[in-house]
Amino acid sequence: MLFNSWEFLLLLLVTLILYYAPWSAGRHGKAWQVMVALIASVVFYGWEDPKLLGLLAVSCVGNSIATARIILYKVQGDELRVQHWVRLAVILNLALLGIFKYLPFFAGMIPLIPDNWVKAIQEIPLPIGISFYTFHGISMIVDVARGEVTREGDAMMSRGGRFAKGVRDIGFYLLFFPQLVAGPIVKAKQFWPQIAAKNWADIPWALVIRSLIIGFFLKMVVADNLAEQTATLTKPWLNELGPIDLMLLLYGYSMQIFADFAGYSLIAIGLAALFGYKFPINFDFPYLSTSITEFWRRWHMSLSAWLRDYLYIPLGGNRKGEMRTYINLFLVMFLGGLWHGAEWKFALWGTLHGILLGIERYCTRKRSKENHKALSPIRAIASWFYTFHAVTFLWLTFLMPDMNQIGYFFQELLIPGRIVGPAVFSAVVFGAAVVIYHGFGWWREHRSDSFNRFRGSLTESVLYGCMLFLLLTNSGPPQGFIYFQF
Repeated sequence: MLFNSWEFLLLLLVTLILYYAPWSAGRHGKAWQVMVALIASVVFYGWEDPKLLGLLAVSCVGNSIATARIILYKVQGDELRVQHWVRLAVILNLALLGIFKYLPFFAGMIPLIPDNWVKAIQEIPLPIGISFYTFHGISMIVDVARGEVTREGDAMMSRGGRFAKGVRDIGFYLLFFPQLVAGPIVKAKQFWPQIAAKNWADIPWALVIRSLIIGFFLKMVVADNLAEQTATLTKPWLNELGPIDLMLLLYGYSMQIFADFAGYSLIAIGLAALFGYKFPINFDFPYLSTSITEFWRRWHMSLSAWLRDYLYIPLGGNRKGEMRTYINLFLVMFLGGLWHGAEWKFALWGTLHGILLGIERYCTRKRSKENHKALSPIRAIASWFYTFHAVTFLWLTFLMPDMNQIGYFFQELLIPGRIVGPAVFSAVVFGAAVVIYHGFGWWREHRSDSFNRFRGSLTESVLYGCMLFLLLTNSGPPQGFIYFQF
């Protein structure tokens, strides 16, 4: 079920009515609200393909049981059994991800597997959002084993009937529908302390309204309209486009993928706040970045934090020498690329990001804190220009169906052709909204006093009214979210 569908609007309305029903303020309010949200999450995920619920149930039940056991054995001080259950749970999560996402990719490379088996394996469907709920499960297991959610875990798994309630709350963390399919990747130590009875009067309406209006505007007006135009780059008539058309459409796709995923994240944040939960910010105006390193501090921030905390640091981070640091950077980005998709084009995307991060580190490693100075305006613009174009060209791996089409795009850049067709004009118009959005981000970061005066003003209200009007009159044909495929 898509956030931008009438079915979801109906589900949301019914869920809110039941979630904040008068009896939810009673003694069993928390239990009632958690169960309502759990049922809504199951309906949300299984709406289009109920068969997917089986795999989700295996992941949820397996992680819940493992987490419960880890908490109990930590209370008893039995670290040997704790580590046993950690290994078992991590293997379960990686096995599910490997079978459904990576086995079809690697099966054709193993000569011992018969061709008919390879064909059957490659027809295994990829469950929506499997990477996201798998990462949620792994982070929960590790956080509990590290003792980072001790108080909440002990309360969940106390003696008596609380054990079943603890498993229920763990399932709620894994299945909560705003973040179930495409994040943000919320850690257990961020979410578990928030599980409590919620009141309608405590809803942060300013956050909800701002997040939902901007999120739906970015998705339905910007990303969905851009999707119609940038699809031209993947069609047979790609060779009819000239270099200017190709570049402007590629810029359009760069704007589209941001609007699509940042829009989803803002909608998730707004929906979570509507139910009384706070999600972390997932995008911080990434196209203002002046380096690839800064880009990864601003883009999909919850994934960057996950890769840092559960992969980069356990590999040694930057604590084991300069060469090991470069290797760790490369491995993290290479695996991050494969996380996005089991295809060579995603491996290329991760590899090149890893190389660029390594080059940046090498070029700046000798600059001491004493000699560090802010970039001059000219150097800042040049750094921004490089960063934006490096990121944008690498988005071709997401847009194009295969490596051959990526190579074909660069060939066509060198061949003169007609200039600026109608698809390009539309891409520029809708892409301008993302440019303006980042302009507000620059204003907030560099002119905070005047920006704070803008917040809550009549001008801001008019701006949100304009976005609502465009949502009603200029939404594009409904499209699935790009990151649902991951």
